[in-house]
Amino acid sequence: MNERLDKFKNKLKTNALAFCKWAQRFFKENYLMFGYIAASLIIELTGVAVTSGKFYMTEPWLFFTFIAIVCLISQYLPGHRSRYVLFLAALLGNFALDLIFIIVFDSTGGTVFDYAMLKLRNDAITIVETLPFDFAYVFVSVIVITMYATFGFMLTKRIQKPNVSVSAKITTAALCVIALGSNAMLAYFGNFKNDSNDLNYMLDQTETGTYSNKGIIGNLYNELVRGLWFSDIDVGDISELHDFIYASITEPTEYFGRASDYNVVTVLCESFEWFTFLYDAQRYPNGYARQTLESVTREHDAQKIIADLHTLYPNLYRFYESQSTVILNNSYSLEKTDISENKTIIGNYPLFEYINYAYPENTLPYSLPNIMRNMFEVESNSFHNGYKTFYNRNIHHENALGFKSYTAAEDMNFDGDDTGVGERNLDSIMFDTCKDRMFPTDRRFNTYITTITQHGQYAERDNLQEYYDKLDALEILPYDENDEDANALRYYCAAGMDFDKAIGIMLDYLDANDLADKTLITLFGDHNVYYQGVSNYVKNITGTSAPNYCELYRVPVMIKVGNQSLGNPVINKFTCVADIYPTILDLLGVTTFSNLNYGVSAFNTKSSSILYSRAYNKFLTDKIYFNSLSNILYKSADVDEKYISDIQKTASELLEKISHVNRIFASDFFKGDNEAEFYARLTAAQL
Repeated sequence: MNERLDKFKNKLKTNALAFCKWAQRFFKENYLMFGYIAASLIIELTGVAVTSGKFYMTEPWLFFTFIAIVCLISQYLPGHRSRYVLFLAALLGNFALDLIFIIVFDSTGGTVFDYAMLKLRNDAITIVETLPFDFAYVFVSVIVITMYATFGFMLTKRIQKPNVSVSAKITTAALCVIALGSNAMLAYFGNFKNDSNDLNYMLDQTETGTYSNKGIIGNLYNELVRGLWFSDIDVGDISELHDFIYASITEPTEYFGRASDYNVVTVLCESFEWFTFLYDAQRYPNGYARQTLESVTREHDAQKIIADLHTLYPNLYRFYESQSTVILNNSYSLEKTDISENKTIIGNYPLFEYINYAYPENTLPYSLPNIMRNMFEVESNSFHNGYKTFYNRNIHHENALGFKSYTAAEDMNFDGDDTGVGERNLDSIMFDTCKDRMFPTDRRFNTYITTITQHGQYAERDNLQEYYDKLDALEILPYDENDEDANALRYYCAAGMDFDKAIGIMLDYLDANDLADKTLITLFGDHNVYYQGVSNYVKNITGTSAPNYCELYRVPVMIKVGNQSLGNPVINKFTCVADIYPTILDLLGVTTFSNLNYGVSAFNTKSSSILYSRAYNKFLTDKIYFNSLSNILYKSADVDEKYISDIQKTASELLEKISHVNRIFASDFFKGDNEAEFYARLTAAQL
């Protein structure tokens, strides 16, 4: 018995020594590989850190499979020089891919890549405009790659020749199959659980909506897999979808029908914020109020600055202070321009797709232009002083949304067209050039206008020089060669002065042609000023730990109801961009089907909406910000369990609407006889 035990011990010892010798030899042969693994992790984690603030990944497994595959491929190569080239190429590829998506993240205010973004590729140059290279990421990555390139090259001639025997190749092949299989299984199980018809999983998901989950490379691969094999919408039971659409109608408010036979003008102002023209020391400490805190060239006081702002922005104040204007003082947007635009025209937006590209020919009888045409025989037209094909508007606006025409910069005969990057066309020139088409005097009209002058990036522009001169004459927002943030605000506010001029052209034209009394005008900002962090700077908000974080996404909404004497009412309940569409219909006196609306009328005192951002995969109110209830990123001090319970209910109701809207778009539900039924039911629903 003892002899057998001794033999077993000796055999175990011999095997252990053999393994140690093998491991020692393997390590010495593969300094390059271990260096690659370390370098790749540092590059990837640095990319994660600069985008999410976290130097780790909670689900790094997909990324690890890619590292494993590169390492296993290297084991087939007979020499260190070829392995060195492979590893260096893999590091450079890792760096380049990460850099691309970091640029996209920084340029779009924090958007994480998803598969549908590939459809925006033709618009990429105009969206990104400049390349804001993240210094920390580039600096660390260049150092890591340079060190690997230098020391790796030195080691190629000094380390032991690698073992590429037949047995080693067989072992490597087996490990490679395991790595590829693991990669496929991780991608599959990471996506199959997501049910497009039951989105409530989003309230409990572990995803944070940042690259700190799978990393940049892992997220890219996962999104490509999801988009190619897991993105189909299950249309399901059409009769159930039909019943859901018509299950309930909107309730009239005290403002119902106040603009029942009015013209309609909706102006989406690119990146418009309240601090464009308002002084508010508490909300905007680094805005105009900063000049009362610091001496610039002379002493300013608050009242003097406010008076000066009335001089610089006379038309915005004319609109803002009108007794006919309703102020939505607590309204928020966390979207990109095309999504905000669609939400204010159709009241909803599907998940997983960008509808301008995915569904530009769909039948949408509930769009405001289609309702205006079919119920009131009112012609609708859309205007934008950007490229005609940008966001595919030239097709989507006329075919799906129902505008009779879409007029872009190419159709406006500008002198010295600045449609592209840099200067940007001026809103004032668009309004002056197109005012007779925007606001026809011989018929009732519905006009949608999307501006561009306040679109970032924010740098000095020759076509805004007159506004810089006005700022300088009043010693407001002077140029400071040592403060890029203050200069970006200066350029932004000068662009806002041109928007003010455009609003003046509109108001004067409506007055001169006796249209003001019968025109409903909505001005709103599509999103905050995320370019160059202007909004963060002005509001002094650096992260979700700020006590007023949600304020970052608070944007203007002002609704002028003809010349009615309303007393300039201010609505302080939470509203969002999705509430604008039902609010306009409420004012027009149109009862519609509430399950098609993500929002509610701003005048509805019984309920409030919640914002779900398609662009950022986040939920938002004025008090809470989260991508799931297990990952609440911010909540104000007064949020209690009851508030969270109410939010969960509201969010769940919204997700149910989104899942049905997914099915509506995927099936083009209203095509054919369903369109006629919609208008018949809509007519019957009117009070």
